Amino acid sequence: MGINNANIEKILLQTIGKYSQDTVYFKDKDSKFIWVTDSHALQVGAKNAQDMIGKSDFDFFPKEFAQSARDTELTIMASGQALVNITEELVLDDETIRYFMASKYPLYDENNEIIGTWGISRDITDRLKLENDLQQSLVKLSRLARVDDLSGLYNRRYFYEKLDKMSSFYSDRQQEGSFSLIVIDVDDMTAINEQFGQQNGDIFLRTIASIMLANCRKQDTCFRTGGDEFAIILPGCDKIPALGIAKRIVDAVASTPVRLDGSVGKITISAGVVVYDKTSNQEEFLTTAERKLNKSKRNGKNQASM
Repeated sequence: MGINNANIEKILLQTIGKYSQDTVYFKDKDSKFIWVTDSHALQVGAKNAQDMIGKSDFDFFPKEFAQSARDTELTIMASGQALVNITEELVLDDETIRYFMASKYPLYDENNEIIGTWGISRDITDRLKLENDLQQSLVKLSRLARVDDLSGLYNRRYFYEKLDKMSSFYSDRQQEGSFSLIVIDVDDMTAINEQFGQQNGDIFLRTIASIMLANCRKQDTCFRTGGDEFAIILPGCDKIPALGIAKRIVDAVASTPVRLDGSVGKITISAGVVVYDKTSNQEEFLTTAERKLNKSKRNGKNQASM
């Protein structure tokens, strides 16, 4: 049996009203509902679609949300312009917020006169939450790929990535200033592990990491580049202030007792400080830093050299 063309519009409207998962509605000039889908009634907690007829958003939604919808509809009726794919935020209480993707249009009569508005919306709360969770997971994974598990500092891989960026930035002849690098090595780490054990040796490394973070500037970046090796990149920092930071860290480590299982241990570090030279390459830069570190070792350890 074919579809009677005379009833096609009625059938289509009934189908949309009953089966549409998106909310569809038509309103008069006073923003009162004249037709809605069953899904819209279910969304607002009405008994059925018919129960919403003659009522407005103020009967079902918080005042602020309803007023925003009314203002939007007044604008649409005045301009004759639709608003497509706008995001609406519905605050139900302190813990519940719903988000909708909505499109709103002017409603015309047979004489092409605007007699109200109509619209369609979809609840996108779960989708936005999923997208947000995914983004947070990606950020977390990206951070984990750059962070050393033991110390919480950035790792060796990110050290070279950051060093490349800094070198490229300050290699520009027109770029004023430079950056400094502090390389740090724990004094007699093998003996420390033998005396206190590997697990307690890790406590010493975490203590050094905390002291580094506490004594650096906000713009500086700290790294654990090896077993007992650390580094700090200091942008826009000349040799004198960089050496001052290095000495402060060396002194703080030496004067900080580390509480272990049933005992208290102490540790010292040696540091080398070097300022980036635009005429040198990265390998030469790192070699110079290593020489400064070795100078501190040769001169008795527990010090910073440049």
